[in-house]
Amino acid sequence: MKIIALQLIVLSLLITHGILAQGPPIRLDKPIMLGAGETTVRALFHHVNSDYLDYSSLILEGDYNINRSTAVGLTVPWVFNHDLGGNRLGDVALMGKYQFIQKDKMGQSTRVAAKVKQMFPTGASLGIPEIGMDHYKTYAGFAGAYESLKIGVQAELGYAVVHGLSHHNYLSYKLGVAVPLLEPSYPANQINVYLETEGMNMRSGEEGAQYGYYIAPGLQYARGKFTVETSIQFTVAENLPLTYGRNWSLLFGGRMVL
Repeated sequence: MKIIALQLIVLSLLITHGILAQGPPIRLDKPIMLGAGETTVRALFHHVNSDYLDYSSLILEGDYNINRSTAVGLTVPWVFNHDLGGNRLGDVALMGKYQFIQKDKMGQSTRVAAKVKQMFPTGASLGIPEIGMDHYKTYAGFAGAYESLKIGVQAELGYAVVHGLSHHNYLSYKLGVAVPLLEPSYPANQINVYLETEGMNMRSGEEGAQYGYYIAPGLQYARGKFTVETSIQFTVAENLPLTYGRNWSLLFGGRMVL
């Protein structure tokens, strides 16, 4: 009976802290909020290989939970590429998120949040996402997740508007699956294997439909308030404007809850 009671306490703590067996997704956004006043900071190295331009960047992210259902965030990319005339700031973004569905049961949780992200043309004027679009860009959508002790499923659906460049507006959709390799524990001590997919569709151009489909295996280790993770994304099929194209991209970094 003591063992069963201990397991129930651990499961209750995992649900209360919104982590369950999996950590946050690597390439998707998380709908799960932490407690009021909690802050998460994240640093990522991002390398993109494309036919148009290869570049690397250091992405610094921070989000602050105003309460258990509302969060705001800031993303600041610093781009490294000598072909761009040296290292420089990319397009900075502000984010707001509101969780409007939260259903918790013993050992499982379902969350859905609405999200708005505003990107500013603080980077180079190249029409390349992250480096510099030379236009304001507004993204609005939804992020959802189902988390249990054996599997996590995350999804995101949204639409991006590039102001002054309407033919570059696009529909974005993502799906991720995470499987934990260790038994759940509190504080967290977990290795997660991820498989995340991404798709985007733009308005048809002179060369027909414009689309991009990608797949990204990833690995994550979470211990206590610290998480380290890596993910490599490959192109499955693509017919996009040259500045949006990518052959593969690498993410590596970590995050910490303050």
